Amino acid sequence: MSIIKDLINISLMIMLLFVLYKTNNGSVAIVCATLVMLLYCLKYIRLNNMIQQAIDKEALKQQQFFTEVLAHDLKTPTLAQLRGLELIQNEIVGTISKEQQELVEQIKESCKYVLDMISQIIRIYNIEHGLQKIVYEKVNMEEILLKSFENVDSAAKEKGVEFVYLASGIDTVLEAVQKDIKIVITNMLMNAIVYSNAGEKIFIKFEKISNSLKFEIITKGLILSETECKNMFNSIYSNMPKYAIIGHGINLYLCKIIADCYKGKIYAETDGEIYNKFTLELPSTQYSGIYTSTSLLASY
Repeated sequence: MSIIKDLINISLMIMLLFVLYKTNNGSVAIVCATLVMLLYCLKYIRLNNMIQQAIDKEALKQQQFFTEVLAHDLKTPTLAQLRGLELIQNEIVGTISKEQQELVEQIKESCKYVLDMISQIIRIYNIEHGLQKIVYEKVNMEEILLKSFENVDSAAKEKGVEFVYLASGIDTVLEAVQKDIKIVITNMLMNAIVYSNAGEKIFIKFEKISNSLKFEIITKGLILSETECKNMFNSIYSNMPKYAIIGHGINLYLCKIIADCYKGKIYAETDGEIYNKFTLELPSTQYSGIYTSTSLLASY
């Protein structure tokens, strides 16, 4: 069928060119020339659409393949490894020494981290492609913050930093999904540890601005440049300090995606001399109880 269409198009083009060559009438020549150009344009648009559809179809297949590899070929074996390590740790398959227990625990932590990174990447994909609806609930950011301190306690102790929460008594309740907010706050706390000098205090506070809630973390340590501030939450491949944990850039990018999901903002600032500040701004109220967007969080 396509060959027949091409033959018809070629025939029409030849006829139009022949008429254009033979005619002495300017108007007829203009009409024929216009028809020739129109025919070429339609042919180009049709071909371009076919190519774009083929590219989009292949891109979708690649995306589906990528998520399937993460969710099944990588995530499932990692879960199996964790279960096997738990059997060894619980001495189901035999007694192990204290040194072996410590080694197993380290391997478990490594597997858990790999599992978390796989889940984070899947979450980013689901957020950016709007694959699921979410139901907002009333969450208290102050309560989530206090619970999140536990998640970064070991990293804070290892570096000798101390969190100082400057409680102001303001209402920190907003409409969100608790799991999303905990991810952002935990990652921001870890980021503050990364950019703080050993032994320093990290100051945290909430501030109410109109219909938004601002969460701020102020650190004293490695001073950021303006470019680093601009790119910190905007790319997985942002330049991280040499001592940053593996996957830190992915976690910060996930924070940005979640902030976008709630029509909020997350950004870094510096005074260029002593302090860096990491800020999350979120509206207190979302548009509706159920909201669909191209950047919503899907569970995994």
